[in-house]
Amino acid sequence: MKGNNVLGVIFANSHDDRASELTDKRTMSSVPFGGKYRLIDFTLSNMVNSGINSVGVIVRKNFFSLMDHVASGKAWDLSRKRGGLKILPPFIQGDNSNNTPIECLYSVRAFLEDCKEDYMLLCECDCVANIDYSQMLEQHIKNEADVTMMYVSATIPEARKEPMVLKLGTDNRIEELLISPQVEGSCNLACSSVLISRQLLLDLVKDSVSKNMLNYKRCIFQNNIKNYKFYGYEYTGYNALITSMNSYFSANMALMNPAVRKELFNADRPIYTKVRDDMPSRYGLGSSVKNSLIAQGCLIEGHVENCVISKGVHIGKGTTVSNCVIMQDTKIGKNANLSYVICDKDVVIKDDRSLCGFESYPIYIQKQSVV
Repeated sequence: MKGNNVLGVIFANSHDDRASELTDKRTMSSVPFGGKYRLIDFTLSNMVNSGINSVGVIVRKNFFSLMDHVASGKAWDLSRKRGGLKILPPFIQGDNSNNTPIECLYSVRAFLEDCKEDYMLLCECDCVANIDYSQMLEQHIKNEADVTMMYVSATIPEARKEPMVLKLGTDNRIEELLISPQVEGSCNLACSSVLISRQLLLDLVKDSVSKNMLNYKRCIFQNNIKNYKFYGYEYTGYNALITSMNSYFSANMALMNPAVRKELFNADRPIYTKVRDDMPSRYGLGSSVKNSLIAQGCLIEGHVENCVISKGVHIGKGTTVSNCVIMQDTKIGKNANLSYVICDKDVVIKDDRSLCGFESYPIYIQKQSVV
């Protein structure tokens, strides 16, 4: 991919309502995942690995943790004099917490107009995958497309809001785009990645704002299927769509599968993240760990099985933790029992506590809670 000809744009707050417990004080893009990553790490790394070296991150609210995580973009080699990573806060007066993507794009149009790239890659952070966007660009240019939308062959997730389903003709030309259709079984489900001409997007955004037509999916895409050349690009690799707390929990648990880890964390296309310097994890006498991911800086004195454990976690003696997602710097006391639990950051669980959820309904403990 000719990196200097593609501008990456990430909607950091898209789908904050899908897992509202996790996004109460952070953006969807900064939700922790897999013990050491944030969801935005996958999108940013995919762009960088595909040669995109100019990225704008559009934010609306609760973006302090996101700014702390991405900083200047150094971890992704995006700390540059030309291009690089830009955080684009809202420039709309008043309450901007519910602004649509069209309004967000319109508010940063000065930035978009000043860019020199011919193409824009629009992405959200609800998809955990390792994607090579250079192949998508090659198909886009070959087809002389105006818009190329990535899709996967999958069933519609139960909690996905306004899913887009593509009806394809010859050569993957999109003939019809359906929003929230009644479809049974597998379909061509649009992912959160769209490649489009930069000038075309600006024209469509300005036109939509002038007509007060602000529904992003309907006004930018669905209403223009017949007016421009829309194509689909099928992604066939591993992907996990985060549409709810249950899907978030399942995506973390899927990392126990070596085949999933091998595909997601490909050594040729690494997933980068902000590095926190910690000592190696320590394991006490009598402790045991089975089929789990343990980040650095942990102290494990109890029993851990089928868990994702983030940095700086302390699990006390006699404690059993199974099928759990434990986030950064959580402290679990002695003789506790946790099963199917999601603990957010800096949680304190005292001695002798017992918390038990179920695979289809994990218990969530809010950030900085004391149980």
